[in-house]
Amino acid sequence: MLSELHLIWNPVAGNGAAVRAYQLVTDALAERGIAFTAEKSAYAGNATELAKEAAANGAKKIVVLGGDGTIREVAMALMNTNIPLGIISCGTGNDIIRPLKIPNDPLAALEIALDGEVRQMDAAMANDLLYFNVAGFGFDVDVLRYVEIYKKRMKNGSLAYMRGLLTALLHLNSRKTTISWPGGSMEAQVLIIAAGNGTHFGGGMMVTPKADPFDGLLDICIINNVSKLNAYLILPKFLKGEHLTTKYVTYFKTTELTAVCEPASLLDVDGDILPGTPVTFKIIPKALSVVVPK
Repeated sequence: MLSELHLIWNPVAGNGAAVRAYQLVTDALAERGIAFTAEKSAYAGNATELAKEAAANGAKKIVVLGGDGTIREVAMALMNTNIPLGIISCGTGNDIIRPLKIPNDPLAALEIALDGEVRQMDAAMANDLLYFNVAGFGFDVDVLRYVEIYKKRMKNGSLAYMRGLLTALLHLNSRKTTISWPGGSMEAQVLIIAAGNGTHFGGGMMVTPKADPFDGLLDICIINNVSKLNAYLILPKFLKGEHLTTKYVTYFKTTELTAVCEPASLLDVDGDILPGTPVTFKIIPKALSVVVPK
């Protein structure tokens, strides 16, 4: 029988980090006498199925333990329900928790999942793909493609991200892009375009530092018309979220944006590489009940 507190976890997240975190979390729950049930995600998309079943079978709170992709899968199932989502992030990038102020430490995150404040978080769409943190195309897709290669060779997720980042830097490509949004439009050679509900992507790059997942708006960051040399000079600022003052960055808030680029690009959608351009990004206000620090 399903408990009111239900845990969905991905054993392959974080190259073993999720297994260690699951043990810590379940031991802590048992020690405190807190009843829970748990299910293990077995394949891509399974976490969504498990969360839908748990919601239908009476779960009052669902806690997801995994990386950004697993968190996205569970969140998709809880859209427009009153079931709060607790998050224990233990993947490679762990970007979705940063604007929510949820700590990386599994036991600290568990405390918030159990006793935090429930708020109504925005979601977004990239064409027909739901996301909750950041979606975009260009340089970030190239980074992720290389990260996937290095993750198979390296146990340390942070090192895999760094190697992927450096390799992508050696092969910088911009795309001729036409962009339009309510009240504006532009054409440019685009290195990156990101539509952020959250603030970070790529394992800690603060691409949309002014984003707020609760404000009903997408933050748009477009790095455009920049040479390779200047792109290298911008990168340290980009990592820290200090790139907004450079002349190569266009930054604004909107509810919707459409981009068409040549050549076409795949999309980075909450860290997953998915079918791509042309793309329309849209905000969905107050779509998800999420547990955050009080």
